[in-house]
Amino acid sequence: MQSGTKRIYVCHGPTCVRQVRPVWQALLDEIRLCRLADRCELIVSGCQGRCEDGPNINVYPNLTKYAHVTPEQGREIVRRHIAQDQPVTACLYHEAW
Repeated sequence: MQSGTKRIYVCHGPTCVRQVRPVWQALLDEIRLCRLADRCELIVSGCQGRCEDGPNINVYPNLTKYAHVTPEQGREIVRRHIAQDQPVTACLYHEAW
């Protein structure tokens, strides 16, 4: 991996794992389709502690949290956030205060 590489952590905790397989596949397919494998790393994470908001994805550097991610939103995260450095507002996680 080169400098500036983004890391996509996909929650595989007990709740998210029941729904995350199609999201994971969509992310992987879009990374390949957009030829971004040299610019990002797809990583299985443990529970991210937001079970009621799953499937959850965190993108680093500069932590961006996504919640309730669908396969189409996963593809959009790759096309916009990974490729163009523009977070996808439709599925951003907003912490309740």
